[in-house]
Amino acid sequence: MNVTTEQKENCVLDFHIELPPERFNQEWKRIAGEYCRLARIPGFRKGKAPLSAIEKKFSKEIQEEATEKTITAALREILTERKLNLVRYPNIKDVHLNEDHSLRFLATMIVAPELELSEYKGLQVAVERDHVSEERLDEVLEKMREDFAEFINVEGRGLAMGDFAVLDYEGTTTDGKALLDLDPELPLRFVGGKNRWLRLEEKLPIPGLTEVLLGLNPQDSRQHSATFPEDFSEKALAGVTVNYQISLHEIKARQLAPLDDAFAAKVKPGLTVPTLREELRAQLENFLNQQFQNKLRAAVVEALLKNNPCDPPALLVQQESSSILQQVVRENQSRGVSEEEIRAHQQELLASAQKSAEEKVKLNFILNAIAAKEKMTVTPEELNAQLTTMAEHYRMPLKKLVQEVQKNRALSAIEEELLFGKTLAFLTTEAQVTELPPSKAEAAEHVHGPHCNH
Repeated sequence: MNVTTEQKENCVLDFHIELPPERFNQEWKRIAGEYCRLARIPGFRKGKAPLSAIEKKFSKEIQEEATEKTITAALREILTERKLNLVRYPNIKDVHLNEDHSLRFLATMIVAPELELSEYKGLQVAVERDHVSEERLDEVLEKMREDFAEFINVEGRGLAMGDFAVLDYEGTTTDGKALLDLDPELPLRFVGGKNRWLRLEEKLPIPGLTEVLLGLNPQDSRQHSATFPEDFSEKALAGVTVNYQISLHEIKARQLAPLDDAFAAKVKPGLTVPTLREELRAQLENFLNQQFQNKLRAAVVEALLKNNPCDPPALLVQQESSSILQQVVRENQSRGVSEEEIRAHQQELLASAQKSAEEKVKLNFILNAIAAKEKMTVTPEELNAQLTTMAEHYRMPLKKLVQEVQKNRALSAIEEELLFGKTLAFLTTEAQVTELPPSKAEAAEHVHGPHCNH
């Protein structure tokens, strides 16, 4: 075997490999023998067909399998001899089988970077921890009362702040065009419609609408001319003046359910107000504990990355960044974020995906090195449990899932994820944690990216 190595970039190696004819011929002979034993050819009993007939009928299949097996054996030999720590299965290309059955191909391998671990046990981290207060329980109960509220008709007065208006309204441009002609995907809250419900608040999406509706009585009609700001979020309406025709049908007020045992039983049969509070307290404590564990893991990860500098392969970071970006775009689309809004934040999303990818790739190398040093492994029982969970999630028989996983060479990736999870759990348990009171920060509206933390 003749092997020439070419360093492409950090941790990326190209292996130009040439194999002598006897290696391919040996695999061909072995595979052809298997076909002889198992294949059926008309005119011959099973296992009795001559080799020449088998090779003629199954020439393509035998060649493909022999080529793959020869390449795999050669790669295994190279990895063993050179003690390479591969990150993923080599990328094979430029495969040429010559007439004399000599074989040459190019294998691109990404290997793990050299990493000298610093102290990773007993990491000192500070993490905010929230607790369930009576005030927070009151807030949750108040929200539940709102969810169970009834809407009653209001008579004898005009529309007031906090009321719900049931109205018809329709907007057109100053030259009479329908708003959907400007943008077919324009949200209906700007376009209008029949019997729409609108809560009267200080700042409604349509400029000046609050002032027009305030004091309006049922069966009253109004016209309103609204000019949207030049920097308005909906680009189709930016700087546009829209004429609205408004007709109010009803005024509704929200009547909260009284906080009594009858209300508690509506939430869940058999509950009273005290038992409802205790059940909510337990749910909130579980939620806040999970939130704390997530923050703790994030703090441990941040400390690991800071203490263990690592120069990851650029190709791996690029591939991971592309994968993260696609996932982020899908998630934002599922939230109803328009493509135009996503494009407007394209550079921000790209930078965030790149940063997230680089951190993830670095972390994987660090966790892998720690797992090796601590002799941590994934047991067959743990792997089987994970595969069973995946089969249930995808509603697929376990045997079929395993076949698909093996076909896509994904088994090692699943095992790796489990190993990383065990390693991170070990580091989190070993960490020295200082608990901090929660900070009060208001979240701004934005397009979601990989570093959102929510």
